[in-house]
Formats: sequence, structure tokens, C-alpha cells
Amino acid sequence: MNQHVALHNTLGLISRRECSIIACLADGDTNKQIGEKTGLSETAVQQYLHNLMIKQGVRHSYELISWAYLNGFLK
Repeated sequence: MNQHVALHNTLGLISRRECSIIACLADGDTNKQIGEKTGLSETAVQQYLHNLMIKQGVRHSYELISWAYLNGFLK
């Protein structure tokens, strides 16, 4: 699927779907490409990313990717 390995957090901080979306984002995929890979609409991907950024207290997608690496969701 991509070069990054999405890991599911046992604490349940983010879902497997959210991990998958972040992994695609880290690969440089656009929202449209992420939607095609995950079976979601582009709008749904945008909403997932928006909610993830709010949940993690970040304002930019690159901060979300950095957060995911630092917290073991991507490697």
C-alpha cells in the first residue's frame, strides 16, 4: 500500500482508518488519492484530517505527520 507502516495504537487514540489516512498523507498522496485508496470520498478524507488535526492539537498536515512518527503510528 505504501512505504510507511501504519500502527494501531493500543490506547485507542486514533483508529486504524485514521492511521491509514495519515500513512497515505506521509507518502505524499493528495486527499483525492487517499480517498481512492481507502474507498472514501475526498470530502470524507478532508473531514478525517480536520478532525485528526483538532484531536492532536496541530494546525498543519506536516505537523500531523510529525506527530504520527513521534508517537509510533508511522515508522
